[in-house]
Amino acid sequence: MSDKHTLEINQLFDTVVKGGYCIGCGACASVSGAQVRMRLDKCGRYYPYISKEVNSSNFDVGPIAVCPFAENNVTEDEISKELFSKDKDCKYNSSIGYYLGTYAGFVREDNFRENGSSGGMVSWILCEIVKRHIVDAIVHVHPHKPVAGDHRLFKYQISNSISDVLKGAKSHYYSVEMSEVINTIRHTTQTYAIVGVPCFIKAIRLLAREDEKIRDNVKFCIGLTCGHLKSARFADMFAWQCDVAPRNLVSIDFRVKLPNHDANNYGIQVTGLQNGHEVQCTKMNREFYGYLWGYGFFKYNACDYCDDVFAETADISFGDAWLEQYLKDYKGTNIVIIRNKLFQNLIKQGISQGRLHLNDIGANEVAKSQDAGLRHRRQGLSYRLYLKDQAGQWRPPKRVGPGCEHINNKLRKIFVLREKMAEESHLAFDEALNKGNFNLFKKRMDKLLRKYNSLYGRTLRKRVSSGVKRLVKKVFSK
Repeated sequence: MSDKHTLEINQLFDTVVKGGYCIGCGACASVSGAQVRMRLDKCGRYYPYISKEVNSSNFDVGPIAVCPFAENNVTEDEISKELFSKDKDCKYNSSIGYYLGTYAGFVREDNFRENGSSGGMVSWILCEIVKRHIVDAIVHVHPHKPVAGDHRLFKYQISNSISDVLKGAKSHYYSVEMSEVINTIRHTTQTYAIVGVPCFIKAIRLLAREDEKIRDNVKFCIGLTCGHLKSARFADMFAWQCDVAPRNLVSIDFRVKLPNHDANNYGIQVTGLQNGHEVQCTKMNREFYGYLWGYGFFKYNACDYCDDVFAETADISFGDAWLEQYLKDYKGTNIVIIRNKLFQNLIKQGISQGRLHLNDIGANEVAKSQDAGLRHRRQGLSYRLYLKDQAGQWRPPKRVGPGCEHINNKLRKIFVLREKMAEESHLAFDEALNKGNFNLFKKRMDKLLRKYNSLYGRTLRKRVSSGVKRLVKKVFSK
C-alpha cells in the first residue's frame, strides 16, 4: 500500500472512527482494493477494521472520499443541488431539501398498505419500477434467519422479483452495512435502485461520484426518513422483555398494526426460543421499557452529528405521516417527497388510476411530521458542535453552524442528556448481557431517565399552568 493510501486510511480511523462518528454503512470497506472490512462490535454496531487480506494494488478510490461523515466531502446540499436543481420545477425547502411534489397518503391496491409499516408506498414504488423494467433489481434490507456463525436478523440483499421485493417490506430498526452488496453491484451488469436511510444514501452518492461502475449500475436512490439508526441490541432489548434470551431471538417485527389504536401505538412482535420451543410474543410498543424514540437507546453516536432527516440526496423519500390528522388511522399513512420526474410521473399515474390515495400537502407540513427530529438535528446539533469546538475535539463538518445562544439552559441539558443516554445504553446492556440480568440495564438507565423526564415534567407543568391562566383570563374577561 502506498504512503498516500496508508495516510488516508489512518486519517479516517483517527477522525471518523476513533471519534465515534462512523455510522457503519460499509462504504469505506466497499472501495476496490481498500484494506478495510466491517464487523459487529460487542454492542451490536457495525464498525470498520483494517484487514491484511486484500491486495492493495487495485486501490483506486480513497475511503475518505466515500465516507458520509469525513472531512472535506461535499454536503447534502451540494450533492442534491447537482442532482435536482437543473429541473426548473424543483423547489427547495431548508427542512426537506429539493422537491417536485410532497404528498401524504397510502396505497389502495392489493395488500401493500396492510403489509407495510405505514401506507405501503415504499414497496409499491419498488414493485412498480421492477414491473416496468425501469431497473433490474432492488437493493434493500431483508429479514435474515440467524444461523451458526451469522446471527444477524436483517441484512442488505438484492431482490430480482416482485415476490422478493415484498419480503423486504416494513421497518427494520437494526444495524446493517452495505459493503458486501456494493461489491456485488460493482461486478454485475444489472441496474439497481437502492433503499436506505439518509447517510447511507449520501454514501452511495459519494461512491457514484468516484466509481464509474456504481454510477452506471445504481440508477436510483430511494430514501427513508430517519430518526436515528439502532444497534442490534434494540431488538435484543424487546426480546428479553418477552422472556426470550437475546441469543435465542429468531425474528422481530418492529411495526405490527393494531386495530382501534392510533398509528403510533403499534405492536412489536418477538419470535424466539424458550426451552427449545419456538414462541411468539406481541405487545404494544408502550408496554416495553425503552421503546420511546426520544430516549435514543442504542443509537449510533454518528446520528447525533447528522443534519439530514428526509434523505435529501434521494430521488424520492418516504416516511411516516406523524401528523395529527393522520394518526387516528391505524393502517398507517406515508409522507412522500419526490425529486425526480420519473417518480413524479409514476405517482401521478397511480393517483389517476385510483391505485394510490395521496393528498398534495405543503413542504412545511411534511417537515412538521418530523418536527422533533428536525429540532434535534438542527438546534440540538448546533449546540453539540459548539461543545465539541469548545473542547477542541474533531467533529464532522456540517451544514449547521455551531452555537449556544439559540437555545435556553433547559434545552441544553436535554440535548446533553440524550447523548449520555445513548452512550450509556450500549454499555449498560453489555453489562446486563454479561451478567444475565436485564434489571441491571434498567437500573443504570433509570438514573438518567429520571433526570430527563424531570426536565420534560417541568415543561409540561408550565404548559398546563399557562393553559389554566389563559382559560381563567378568558372566562373573567367576558
